[in-house]
Amino acid sequence: MVAVPTTAQPVSTGYFLIGRELTSATVAPAWTSVKAKPLKPVNKPQWLRDAAMWGDMNELHDLQQGPTWAELEIPESPLYGDTFGHLAFGFFGDYVATGTAASPASTLNGAVAAGATSITVTSGTGFAANQWVQVDVSSIAEIVQIASVATNVITLNTNTPTRFSHLTGVAITNTTGPYTHTFATLNPNSGTGLTNCQPPSHSVAHYNYLPGSAGHYSDLFLYTVVTDLSIMGDASGWLSYSAKLTSYIQSAPSATPVASLSTIKGIPAWRGTETIASSQVNDVSKWSFDFTRKVDPIPTADGVQNPYFIGLGAMTAKFKLTIDPAVDETQLALMTGNTQPTFAWSTSNGLAGTSVVTLALNAQLAGYMEAPISAVKEFWGYEVGGELVASATNAGNSGGNTLCNLVLTNNVASY
Repeated sequence: MVAVPTTAQPVSTGYFLIGRELTSATVAPAWTSVKAKPLKPVNKPQWLRDAAMWGDMNELHDLQQGPTWAELEIPESPLYGDTFGHLAFGFFGDYVATGTAASPASTLNGAVAAGATSITVTSGTGFAANQWVQVDVSSIAEIVQIASVATNVITLNTNTPTRFSHLTGVAITNTTGPYTHTFATLNPNSGTGLTNCQPPSHSVAHYNYLPGSAGHYSDLFLYTVVTDLSIMGDASGWLSYSAKLTSYIQSAPSATPVASLSTIKGIPAWRGTETIASSQVNDVSKWSFDFTRKVDPIPTADGVQNPYFIGLGAMTAKFKLTIDPAVDETQLALMTGNTQPTFAWSTSNGLAGTSVVTLALNAQLAGYMEAPISAVKEFWGYEVGGELVASATNAGNSGGNTLCNLVLTNNVASY
């Protein structure tokens, strides 16, 4: 009789975590548990086939591995407003964060560079360990966490060094929730001092309970970059998202990842509203925004199978709108006239204070490229499709142009 296996694992008990890497390809120092449909990781060795003539009638005489990397997919899942920011930051790259002002407040006494792990303030009175403080305002505002305070010198948590350079005299303010996070296209003129336009990389840990992985029942993917990010909704279902990522090939973690799932709930899609050409539109029943970046894993002769560099290229943003029922030909006219109207979409979980979650997309130029009339169900409608066009409006800290920005409000201090 064959023994019944005791290590088969249910899919529903698995989970994955994500964390921003302070140095690419180095394990993230802090992790966030992500609620989603089952992760789909695929290792992608580039196979080298020897099909030379060996004096026989066989084609393949040797098979070896060339460079290796992995591709991960997060299938369409309910969008949770606390964890989505990690993926938005990983895709767009330009990120500014502000909080709700609280006591105490001071000013910076001496300029600091991006990457600073301590700051000196005019007065350290009232500041304490574990507080989340906002440094600066406007397009170079960021939230960092205090590790310790010695008179007027504030040492930052090693996980949250400053991302931007800041001038002496700028505001330093303790904060509380809710926090506002704004994401846009990262261009060369970033206050971070980086000019390569690359968003931060992340580490992903996939816990699946399967034996192996040095006894930690999980797989680790380093140097993970977000290549595709979609936001979609059907008024009869959930606000959802999906994502694709590219990373180093899987490895074994040094410790077992532990889930700490939040209680934040999803948002029904009917809560969303759309404004086109500054007028609210009430007949959009389905919508999607598909953001894509070309990815280039570049291997070199450096003695290592993993890519030397995983680079993200320019981004595109395509959108689809199902107009059902159509009440006039406005959507068709936007296409035939190449009007390229402003487009704004927003949603909220309907709560307040530190429980609030809102998400908004703001595009200055929506290029309508098709709008065929369609018998959607029982009534005529339109199936609109197009692309967002870059504009200086809504650009972030790094200036230039952006296809749109995303504005996320929640009780997470920083990504």
